[in-house]
Amino acid sequence: MQTPLLQQKILTAVLPVFILVTGCNNRQANTLSIPKKNMLLVQEATLMLEDAMLVTRSDDDFESLALMNMQQQERLYSHAGIVFKEEDSFYVYHIMTGNENPSGKCRKDPFDSFVNPLQKTGFGLHRYNFTPAEKKQLHQWYKNTYTHSPPFDIYFNLAGSDSLYCTEIIYKGIAAATNNRVQLPVSVIENFKPKMMGYDFSKVFFKRFEYVGIDNLYLNPFCTTIKTVKYQ
Repeated sequence: MQTPLLQQKILTAVLPVFILVTGCNNRQANTLSIPKKNMLLVQEATLMLEDAMLVTRSDDDFESLALMNMQQQERLYSHAGIVFKEEDSFYVYHIMTGNENPSGKCRKDPFDSFVNPLQKTGFGLHRYNFTPAEKKQLHQWYKNTYTHSPPFDIYFNLAGSDSLYCTEIIYKGIAAATNNRVQLPVSVIENFKPKMMGYDFSKVFFKRFEYVGIDNLYLNPFCTTIKTVKYQ
């Protein structure tokens, strides 16, 4: 049996390939202008935004495609956040790592930046069945988390909250804000034996590995998809 410390060391080596630490990424733009029809799609979606909506987004780079492949039900998106209106604009709270966010801390970006057609291939809007009080609770939870700035969870470990990965922050925020009324599902890999070229993991074996997939966030009884956009 592996000790928790040994498991963390193994996951640190394996997960960059297995889930990819940089999978929740934000690729740099490689074009100079946004097609008008894509700008209109973003503007239309902005009019549909409500507090505490889930915003998912997709990309076609290698890391994003690898992350999509970890989803067991639907492989559409590679990152997600929760949106709230502050003053006169909507902001998406999310956590990521990689070149665009080396600190790995929680951040909030304007909605149109989060789904920028120059960088992304599409996005989705999803509504949870929160009460007004639960929305306020979730907003305050995100404000506190943003202030506290926990680091990105490179171990993808659901057991602790000192660090959080991109779907974990949503999973735990919703559970806290709803007093566990809304408990999102998790994905499970049974009998996981990691493989990585150049490393001998012949004696490493995980009976059960649990993680939150992006599809777990919206394919559940508590959530309804409102809009799905594929940029053209």
